[in-house]
Order: sequence, then structure tokens, then C-alpha cells
Amino acid sequence: MSVKAKIAAGTATFGLVGGGLAMAGTMTASAATPNCGYTCTQIFTQKYGPQYLVDVFQARAAAGNPVILFQRSNSDPAEDFVVRNLGTVGNFYTTYGLVTPQFAHTYSNDKAYEVQYEPYGLNSNFCLSTWPNEAPQAGFKVRLEPCGAYSNSLWAADSGSTPPAGSSVTFDFRSTGGKFSPVHTDVALINGASANFSNPLVLNYPAGNPTDMPRPQLNVQPEKQYSNGTTFDNQEWGTVNGPAN
Repeated sequence: MSVKAKIAAGTATFGLVGGGLAMAGTMTASAATPNCGYTCTQIFTQKYGPQYLVDVFQARAAAGNPVILFQRSNSDPAEDFVVRNLGTVGNFYTTYGLVTPQFAHTYSNDKAYEVQYEPYGLNSNFCLSTWPNEAPQAGFKVRLEPCGAYSNSLWAADSGSTPPAGSSVTFDFRSTGGKFSPVHTDVALINGASANFSNPLVLNYPAGNPTDMPRPQLNVQPEKQYSNGTTFDNQEWGTVNGPAN
């Protein structure tokens, strides 16, 4: 069985509920359209808040398609995602491998996630990722790539459960989803293929604004802190439950 198939089997089960097919387990619906239901979650960066959401450029479900921020809309399927909680990095490594032993050791107690694109609730089999099967460098773009194939599509929440990273969890009253970190907090997301463990590469919104043309594409950059020790707000990610309104 492929790693992708093992992840799918281990993180979700299916059953009939009210005559329809329902998904249960540790996979959490995440989206901006009503089609994904009222357990949906919008993903945003602390810098711009939930008025601008993580978005697939032109809504195309294709490998290499850019990931951007775009204005919140409950009719935009490009903002529809599912967040898969894969358990701790340590347990994930023991069960599936995929990440390096060094990554598993450094972040063993932090939670691992995949963020899967599901326009209108339909599984695309593509996830937020860096360039597949290659250790990312600072500035590598974030894009859609097949889920579960490489560690590039994994993201570890830098909760500070494992030294030396320290906690990046910060208070944000707008973040009510609790998907990557506790309710009313944001957190940095470390790319699963990052090979720099003293200054890991995290999901980052680059210079510019979501309304700029061309749209700035999300990338990975070394995690940076202000003088008070908190992570930069363009590297902190929060969630809001329910479809956009």
C-alpha cells in the first residue's frame, strides 16, 4: 500500500449517515463555501486576518498551481480545504516514515497536518506543498501537489512541544477554529521537508498585499521573531469555523 493510501486509510473512515456517505475520523472539513457544511474552516494569516483566506489561484486543481490569499467569499471554491490531523510527528514517522529521522526527532511531539484542496467538498487529491521530493530552500513557492506522496505536503504546527524551536503560538481573538492550535490562537506551520532544524522553514506570506497584481504567492521562509520573541504575523496561521459569510 502506498504512503498516500496508508494515510487516507489511517485518518478517515466512512459510514452511512441519514442515507448519505459521511466521513469520520481525524479529518476535519475546512472550507469557505456552504457546500462543505458548518464544520468548515477558513485559513488565514494573522497579518491580514480572516478577510483574506488561503486560496488556490483560479481554483484549478492541478499540480504546481499557485496558492495565494484572496478576499473571503462563501461562493469561492478556491478557498475550500480539508485539514487532516495526522497525529504527532513522532507517531507519524513511526507509522508511515515519509519525514526524515532528524525532522521526526526535532518535532516529535508537534502535530502534523496535510491541507487538502476540496472545491465544493470534492476531493482533488492535491495538498498545499513545496516542490515535491526536494528539500525546500528559503523562498520556495507553495503550490498544489499530490497529497501523501512526499514530506513536502506535510506541515508541523510549531507549538513548542519539542525544543529547540520554542512555541510560536500567539493569541488571536479572531481565530476560533482551533485546527492548528488552540481556539483564539495562531501558530507557525513548519514544512515537513525542511532540513534546517535550528531555524525551520515555515509557511509565509511574502512582501506585498493580497490585492496586488500579480497576486503574491505563498512561500516558505525561515521562521522569524520580533524583539519580544513572537513570530512574525505573516508567518502565523489561524482558522475560523464555518463557511465564509
